[in-house]
Amino acid sequence: MMRTAGVVILAVAALVACGPDDESRTPGESASVVSAEPTPWPRDLTAWIDQSRMQRSGRTAFVRLVHEPRDGSPSTYTVETATVSSPRFASVTWSGPEHFGNEIDLEFELPPARCGTGSDVTVGLTYRVDDGTLRHSSTTAADRYGAFGLFLDRDCAQATLDSAASVDVGAPAVVGDRSAAVLHLPVTITPSGRGDGGAALLGFDDTVLFRLLPDSVPSRAIPLGADDPPVSLVLQIVPARCDPHALAEDKVGTLFPIRLRARGLPEGAAPYLPLDDDQRAALRRYVPIACDW
Repeated sequence: MMRTAGVVILAVAALVACGPDDESRTPGESASVVSAEPTPWPRDLTAWIDQSRMQRSGRTAFVRLVHEPRDGSPSTYTVETATVSSPRFASVTWSGPEHFGNEIDLEFELPPARCGTGSDVTVGLTYRVDDGTLRHSSTTAADRYGAFGLFLDRDCAQATLDSAASVDVGAPAVVGDRSAAVLHLPVTITPSGRGDGGAALLGFDDTVLFRLLPDSVPSRAIPLGADDPPVSLVLQIVPARCDPHALAEDKVGTLFPIRLRARGLPEGAAPYLPLDDDQRAALRRYVPIACDW
């Protein structure tokens, strides 16, 4: 199956247009949607929602449209607008046109997501088939791999953590030489007093590229109540693997999950340790030292 070479970027915006259709248009609805013919979703077109591994450090996700002709005759779709909506985040709308024959990914930056259940989304598409009339159809884009749901739950966990405490990371430092080198990463957790009560930081998890030495990880939950004091610790990090291609191809190796306990938090939801680009670069520079390359 061929994928289109072009990249479609969805922007978080309500499309604004002037003209005679403005009064009949609902908020966030484009002129092309109003003038399009309502049509059942095409049987030869499938929509999925997903986030790839390489996008996990940012806020990019995508809707994938897959065209599988059923009668054997090829046809081309031209997407004019696409709107992604969910009860868990503000609608995202893109304006085209973009042409594709077999498959296309519509990438978008996810707005801050709310806590909740379910991760499938509704996709409203305004489009043409070959040189036909303008149509508008809607369907459910299924989160078939669950990656998008984890994205939404991370936002929920991050919002929960932000309400309860701040997590500040200091400058990484390498202690020791060659195979004995350990990277020290200072972390300070300061309760804010704005949480719902009962929230606690349970610890941090390893990544595919790094392993946390057990003695440096909290052995008990760190309470995040209004009267709880700040806690400072130093995470001690060593490589989880020393094959050079793992570092060269890494996309998620510096994403350390923070384990939380809080009321209403989805099981397994975890924000990432807040590292900036310089701190991530220091982690990657440390690997050749410890692996003695």
